[in-house]
Amino acid sequence: MPPIQKFRSPLAAGALLMCLVIPTAAAAKLPATKNTKIVPGKSMAGVKLDMTKKQVFAQWGKGSCPDPGLCEWQKKKPSFVGQYEVARVSFYKGKAIFLRVSGAFSKSSNKLVPGPLAKWKTSKGISLGSKKGAVPKAYPAAKFSGGEAASFNLLLGSGRNTTITSFGFPSFGPSTNLVGGIGVDWSNCHFDSSTTC
Repeated sequence: MPPIQKFRSPLAAGALLMCLVIPTAAAAKLPATKNTKIVPGKSMAGVKLDMTKKQVFAQWGKGSCPDPGLCEWQKKKPSFVGQYEVARVSFYKGKAIFLRVSGAFSKSSNKLVPGPLAKWKTSKGISLGSKKGAVPKAYPAAKFSGGEAASFNLLLGSGRNTTITSFGFPSFGPSTNLVGGIGVDWSNCHFDSSTTC
């Protein structure tokens, strides 16, 4: 069983994963990399889908791994969920299946606070803090998923090699029209043979 809940649809998985903000038990520094490229369907700042934990650490430096299937990089231990930007990589059977970055938000108003990870961008200029309207202009094939886990989800590839690149938005506060999280993930059917593709 992978380190995430099973989902019936890759879109639902991508949308929910972009909204999850997991409190950290320990903290590691932000990724130690000068690479700031996000490549939809493939990689984030030099870390690629299917890399081993050793390969990921070689790119970003050692992360804090509160679970064998999850490692994260954050400025320091937050006093509240969402205080600092965070990068996360989830692993299944030793390989990276989900790459995510989430923005930092103020405690009082839940306003997005740009930081170093906002410099990570796609070739189309989409990053943490980008305006919601910029996403479909940059990626017309991205489908909007509304509700509490609002996001634009870009599916690339086909069958068991489908990836989901998600651009998620906060569900409340003054920054609901700004990208608050970005994920580059394999769809569940890539690593779960019981999932229909």
